[in-house]
Amino acid sequence: MKRLYEKLKHYDLEKVLELEKRDRQFIALQKLEKNIKDKELYLAIVIANSIICYQLSWKWEDYWEEFSDYFSDDSINYNDIVFELSKFISQSKNNKRFIDTKIKRLKKLESFLSEFYDKSKFFYDDMTKLRNLLAKTMWQKKDAKTIVFAVKMFGYAARNIYDFSPYPNEISIPIDSRLIALYESYNEDEKLNIDKFYEKLSSDLSISPLHLDAIVWINYDELINNS
Repeated sequence: MKRLYEKLKHYDLEKVLELEKRDRQFIALQKLEKNIKDKELYLAIVIANSIICYQLSWKWEDYWEEFSDYFSDDSINYNDIVFELSKFISQSKNNKRFIDTKIKRLKKLESFLSEFYDKSKFFYDDMTKLRNLLAKTMWQKKDAKTIVFAVKMFGYAARNIYDFSPYPNEISIPIDSRLIALYESYNEDEKLNIDKFYEKLSSDLSISPLHLDAIVWINYDELINNS
């Protein structure tokens, strides 16, 4: 981990935020926000889409750009989020796998969407409570990949509306294939499992796990090719 730390130690929160602004997923959400008048709808549909953002058919960035383009006509109502997202993934070019399972996940989210409306600022001020409610609603662990990823994308989206709030330290990084590959390339301590590895790296850098995710996501090719 020391080698990875040395490559990332120049990052502070200010530099991370500049990096996140260049994330194609962040840019896609900026475009979406400009085209949806109902900001509660905007934030809720971002969370709902995050819950079904796994086993994609192509790159995540391409999928979020497709999602943004599709919903930028501002023609849906808040109560139709589950129906409209179900219709979207049924014809999506980048999210073709396990459609029936993902639609079931969206239906499970309906109670959360009812509770979320008009409370987006409350949840942005305390994203840990957002994570806890999502995990409870979806019957998943608090560190489940789609749960913490939903918090990350909500944070991205909410910055377009509210003053910036940093991601809490207690919310885990969403473990995916890229993070697994970096862990296998940079872990020199057999006692550190992958969760502890990123927890320690986050602590050593004084950057919360969800902000750390942006660093390794955007710099992945360079980091893995020079490991």
